[in-house]
Amino acid sequence: MATVSAVTQAKRPTFMAGADDSLLNEEQKGVVASVRMLEAEMATTPMSGEQVKAAVSELLPPAVLFSPSLVALPYLHRDLRNWLNARGANLEQHPSRRIKMTLATALYPEAEERTVATEMVSEVEAAGRRSRVTGTQQESVLSTATSAAASRSSADPAAHNVAMHFRDQAAKFSGDLGESWNEYVAEYQQVARDYELTASQKLQYMHNLLRGDAKRFFLDRVHGTAATFAQAVDMVSAEYNSIVRQDRVKNYLSGLRLSSFVKDGTDVTAALEKTYKTISKLAPQVPRSHHGESYKVEFLRNAVVGNSWATEPLSRIATHCLTFQQLYGELEAALHLHNEACLAVKRDEIGHPAPKNKVPGVFYASQGRYACGNEVNDTGIFQALVEGSESVVKDGYGSTSDGPDFA
Repeated sequence: MATVSAVTQAKRPTFMAGADDSLLNEEQKGVVASVRMLEAEMATTPMSGEQVKAAVSELLPPAVLFSPSLVALPYLHRDLRNWLNARGANLEQHPSRRIKMTLATALYPEAEERTVATEMVSEVEAAGRRSRVTGTQQESVLSTATSAAASRSSADPAAHNVAMHFRDQAAKFSGDLGESWNEYVAEYQQVARDYELTASQKLQYMHNLLRGDAKRFFLDRVHGTAATFAQAVDMVSAEYNSIVRQDRVKNYLSGLRLSSFVKDGTDVTAALEKTYKTISKLAPQVPRSHHGESYKVEFLRNAVVGNSWATEPLSRIATHCLTFQQLYGELEAALHLHNEACLAVKRDEIGHPAPKNKVPGVFYASQGRYACGNEVNDTGIFQALVEGSESVVKDGYGSTSDGPDFA
């Protein structure tokens, strides 16, 4: 794909060149400055239209681009569309021919972001249609909308921060069997405390926590239905922690084996840790009848039984009433000792190798080795024969040519 050269880039119009920056609020200035910085970077590093579009989508996620503060400045969206198209992005125009909807559907490469963006634009446009009244009512609605926008403008940085925190897809809940909804909610609660989000903001930004099937379920069944954040959490939990799913998790943990992780190329120590973490993460999702420390101990026991190094720790479960954490600690220590023992044996084998052939210690003059095969080509055996012949002489049997003297 062709890239825009630095010379061509220099001839392109500057983003929001006709805007008086002194009239912009802080959020609007931040967006304008971000795009202009990207523009300066492109002057030295040529970029293709798709690369420009990807860079802008990363700089301006839907929560920022369609925030109340930027929606109040429609010229910005029009100039952004023209700026992108002038640099080869070639945004496909939406059938409605509305600029905001064109940006929402054509700027973001991921389907989830497009869904969020189009929903935000639809809400903005619906609010605009509702506000089309006349006379004093128009002034009242305008005043109310301005006040609401001003009150929400302070939350816009928080929306951006939350979106950036959960930008990585691995940080989002998808509803897969190996994921614990409670853990993701706990992480989101911590983020909400860090950014001092209100209860309504927690509900508003909750979509950042989800992806895949869970995101679609949230948008179809939860968004617009749940009145509070707690209610939304319960609705997602009811879907992804149902009785059927709880039984599936229980069956999975009951059949979990350490060897399954070792087969994937993981060493035994790392596989033991992974087994422990898997049980810890999924245990809260089993049926209530299987909640409790003893069931986690049983899951871990079943996962490692059959390994020789685990025999002794497992034998102490009943006699010492080991907890899940204690059992893992003893298994880890036993495995560490087992690995040390194996290394010690290997060092012994290297330091004291077994001899290839054992040379007999009794020789007589003019005799070869007694009860050993003739392997005269072996250097070590030849040396032993020489040393043996010399010992005969030293012991007083005479020379090797005269034979023993019986006189």
